[in-house]
Amino acid sequence: MIKFFRKIRQKLLSENKFSKYLIYAVGEIILVVIGILIALGINNWNDANNLTTKEITLLIEMKSNLESDIEGLRWDINKNEKLLKANQIVLKSLQNGIYHDSLDLYYSWIKGNTVFVKNTSAFKNLESFGLDIIKNDSLRIKITNLYSTRYEYIRFIEQVRDEKFQYEQIIPQITKHLRLRSENLYEPINVDELSKNNEFKSVIKLNCDMRNYIITIYKDIEKTITELIKAIELELKEKKQ
Repeated sequence: MIKFFRKIRQKLLSENKFSKYLIYAVGEIILVVIGILIALGINNWNDANNLTTKEITLLIEMKSNLESDIEGLRWDINKNEKLLKANQIVLKSLQNGIYHDSLDLYYSWIKGNTVFVKNTSAFKNLESFGLDIIKNDSLRIKITNLYSTRYEYIRFIEQVRDEKFQYEQIIPQITKHLRLRSENLYEPINVDELSKNNEFKSVIKLNCDMRNYIITIYKDIEKTITELIKAIELELKEKKQ
């Protein structure tokens, strides 16, 4: 192709047809520019297509992570509901001055907490590629809010407030007023004294409040995750059309 254009130029110059050569030269420049623009357009299209493909891959990975997070949250909710029930039963029995060795199972469930193990591999990959790879502004904000704000708040409640409460309040009360009846069962050292111990009952009441609060937070986060999964599914559907 280059040789072909070169021959035309040489022929026009040799025939001293400068005006035609000038027109030809301008036309050749235009063709070259058009070729460059086409090449750039193809390259830009390829880049955009590659980014879209990467965005889809990240969203699919994130959806999988979030589905796993929901399973973990439901397990944590279930455990906290069991802990709440145990504390409520113990508190009620003490308030009514009733005791039976069948209650030892619930005394053994006074202590206990949960730590939500979130999956962050997709979000870390997203951060490494740049959050702007998610073109949908609303979706990007929802993702960032969940991982950077909501998940961090859960961590704070679990590791700062609840864990501290367990070690500073629950465990000392158990050590002072309960003893191991068997490998996994606790029983009151003195039931009559314990039923009159307002400090012990107050700590159990606070633990009920803590379980209720954590259950509420977990359920709220579960709802947020479910809504985000639906938003991701909708975005993926639109991307694949």
